[in-house]
Amino acid sequence: MCADSGNLMAIAQQVIQQQQQQQQQQHHQRHHHLPPPPMPIPMPPRQAPPVPALPHGQISAASYNGGGAWPHSEHFFADAFVGAPPAADAVFSDLPGPADFDSDGWMESLIADAPVFADSDLDRLIFTTPPPPVPIPAPAAEPVEAAVHQTKAAAPATLPQTAATAAPAAACSSPSALDASCSAPILQSLLACSRTAEADPGLAAAELVKVRAAASEGGDPAERVAFYFADALARRLACDGGARPSTAGFASDELTLCYKTLNDACPYSKFAHLTANQAILEATGAATKIHIVDFGIVQGIQWAALLQALATRPEGKPSRVRISGVPSPFLGPKPAASLAATSARLRDFAKLLGVDFEFVPLLRPVHKLDRSDFSVEPDEAVAVNFMLQLYHLLGDSDEPVRRALRLAKSLNPSVVTLGEYEVCLNRAGFVDRFANALCYYMSVFESLGVAMARDSPERARVERCVFGERIRRAIGPEEGAERTDRMAGCKEWQTLMEWCGFEPVQFSNYAMSQADLLLWNYDSKYKYSLVEQQPAFLSLAWEKRPLLTVSAWR
Repeated sequence: MCADSGNLMAIAQQVIQQQQQQQQQQHHQRHHHLPPPPMPIPMPPRQAPPVPALPHGQISAASYNGGGAWPHSEHFFADAFVGAPPAADAVFSDLPGPADFDSDGWMESLIADAPVFADSDLDRLIFTTPPPPVPIPAPAAEPVEAAVHQTKAAAPATLPQTAATAAPAAACSSPSALDASCSAPILQSLLACSRTAEADPGLAAAELVKVRAAASEGGDPAERVAFYFADALARRLACDGGARPSTAGFASDELTLCYKTLNDACPYSKFAHLTANQAILEATGAATKIHIVDFGIVQGIQWAALLQALATRPEGKPSRVRISGVPSPFLGPKPAASLAATSARLRDFAKLLGVDFEFVPLLRPVHKLDRSDFSVEPDEAVAVNFMLQLYHLLGDSDEPVRRALRLAKSLNPSVVTLGEYEVCLNRAGFVDRFANALCYYMSVFESLGVAMARDSPERARVERCVFGERIRRAIGPEEGAERTDRMAGCKEWQTLMEWCGFEPVQFSNYAMSQADLLLWNYDSKYKYSLVEQQPAFLSLAWEKRPLLTVSAWR
């Protein structure tokens, strides 16, 4: 199940409740001839960051804060903090009645449609994984130092100083310039093992025994990260010796709980969807027909907030919203049934909003698609979404990524949104890749550890089922299916996007302020920050280290 499913159910339930309240108030006013009640104005928290006024049709960070009330007026910025619902007559004034919407059935269908996952399917609910590209010989990789990012020195004047800061160290730093997150002795021992593994795998295996004895999946963040990296390195050494380590699958209900836990504890996916959706909303403007092309769609639940924003545009609702869904490969060779369920859920929600909606599944493999498959109409505003998707096409050759980007460009989109992890794991050599991944996941584990107790079984489940498998895929053997997580930093994505003829689009002040406001829903707000990177990248950072980057292009 997609991590945002809880938000989607909350949206539907709130819409229904608000409609019922509206009907009751209208009935009361008709019989008693009373004027409409005044709209409540919640007081914002004293330290909340200032944000611009929220016009109708905009996407609010509050809509991503655990299913809180969905604000549609500048009065409701603080509802994520104070919990005051908007007045019923201020929202959804023209929506159809809720009688035909079965929210319980919707949730049951989400659970019923969840597939059974093998280990190779892990995290594809959000982070979809196409088959790894065929390796193509390439020149020697450039030093990791060449990928150092240039960041802005200060936040824009229109944002609070905590909203956007410069990263103190590049996300793709070399082992000689590792940040303090990897200074723990157990992590230094792991790094030494990774260096030894290149020259003497037998000696590395012997040293690794000591590291594994000190590591623990129930320890502090460094010990937990070491536990999974030591396991992944042991698997790699076993593969180099000719053995194939056994792997175990995870039940779909376990993964469902993992993604809900992760989405509640950390703002990463909410930040990505909020920022990309706002860019799409602004780029499509007052278009009457909007066509969204979603590469790697599973449940499509992230589109609920966008549909709601479109339903309340000052210019009026679009005459039609169409989503063309290119399915995630994890849905299997026959994804039609799953996409039919996705279509039904989104259709039900759009009907509740009074939006004419169409979902079109595209069942052919991506490399076999061309422009004609999307049936783009001349009067449609097209938005293409690559959310945590393209990095799976990275390899020794850039051609699979360029092919996908050329396909997107052929649709003449108003905007292309791109979300990627901010770490270099593609063309770096093994030692550099190991070090980059170690420091990256150390920050991720710290952010999860702050949000959840050390003895939390839910936290342990997330780290085991989600991050443990991603770590294994990041540092697997150089060839074959064991290594499929080939992430890249924003400079590599800039090169690829510009090579394919795209230019960056700056995020609006409103989009950035809403992203910053989102962070205030988390106790560890002061450890999260937004980092701007040239030319137009916006990253969510932990302790000022960028971890996930979103950008928009045209």
